[in-house]
Amino acid sequence: MSQGTVLIIEADEGVARRLSESLTAKGYAVEVALEARAGFEAACASNPDCIVCNIELPDIDGFWVARRIRTESGSVSSTPFLFLAESDDEDARLQGLHVGADVYLSMPFTHEEVEAQVTALIGMARRLRARRDSFVGEPTSSKQGVAFRGELAQMPLASILMMLEMERRSGQLKVSTDAGASALFTLIGGTFVQSEVNGTERPALDVLRDVLKWRSGKFYFTPRDIQPKASPRVSIGEILLTAMQLEDESRR
Repeated sequence: MSQGTVLIIEADEGVARRLSESLTAKGYAVEVALEARAGFEAACASNPDCIVCNIELPDIDGFWVARRIRTESGSVSSTPFLFLAESDDEDARLQGLHVGADVYLSMPFTHEEVEAQVTALIGMARRLRARRDSFVGEPTSSKQGVAFRGELAQMPLASILMMLEMERRSGQLKVSTDAGASALFTLIGGTFVQSEVNGTERPALDVLRDVLKWRSGKFYFTPRDIQPKASPRVSIGEILLTAMQLEDESRR
């Protein structure tokens, strides 16, 4: 039984073949594209479980592929995305993450590392979707996805936010406690654009540090077409990690 489908977008046919053989041996069905445009078209057509893409491609580049994938209206927009790079360039790494990559591997890397990352990304995506589906509420348009709600005691805020980032959701997440406290996060494409607590707008990091302490309460996510603001978008994963680290330090 196949473990899932992996799309490899790699111009070097030798590298693509070796990666394909390695992943196939692990039980994955593998598709290969040698150029950016062909890779994007293959992703939209087959909706793979994971995309492995080299940044250097002959027609455009891997950044273009990631950006196009993340702005698609269908479910392919939330496909886990792994970048492969010839060198460990910090600017390229940041650009890769900003355009929607989940993992960035630079040379030298082994086939085992790629396999491990693919397995982890697919597993995480499936777990988050399963949790999300258990809270699905009323449907909205196919472009926006579905609304969902639940209890913080059953699904922690960190898991909710990581799922929204992975699925590149746009809309509003409201979190409230029985005592009357509430927080509202406005998202565009899985990034924070505005955060407020008890009706007062505050930086996302400050709001997260407060809300992560809430052990019980309710959450509700409403998909919406949010108009971009002048304020910069903030990575959910980066802010969430910082908030959790600060909380750990405060307990020491």
